[in-house]
Amino acid sequence: MMTDTIEFFKRYTRQSRSPWADVSRVVMMFQPESKQGIYLHLGESGINGVSLSKDLQSRLPKALQSQYIEASDIEVILHVFETEISEYCNDNVSTKAFKRIFLVDQQGFFSDACKAVWKKSYQQFLASLRAFRILCQPKFQIKK
Repeated sequence: MMTDTIEFFKRYTRQSRSPWADVSRVVMMFQPESKQGIYLHLGESGINGVSLSKDLQSRLPKALQSQYIEASDIEVILHVFETEISEYCNDNVSTKAFKRIFLVDQQGFFSDACKAVWKKSYQQFLASLRAFRILCQPKFQIKK
């Protein structure tokens, strides 16, 4: 029988299926009805990356539509799923458990200042994609 709850922080007793050398994971968001979730993967020296369930991946920019996303793009994930992550962490995670991982409580982590940083990172990510596409376009066309 499947459970409707999941541990916020879990230290692995076996090897993770992620592409990283994880030692633990943190649940950022979990939907018990669909079993969809967003998970932060932690290694010996910090954050390795984040993983998303398949149905959630389609909400990301195409360049990030993958199960596993590197830590460098975590703020993009936080921006896109800001509401779901905030609601889950506020409704299902104790302040003590949250602070043990993030050093601040949910109010601080989901503050307007943090959300502004996530939004800026998202906008910069999209701008870098547009710039890359422009650079990759042919400069001229040969007429036949």
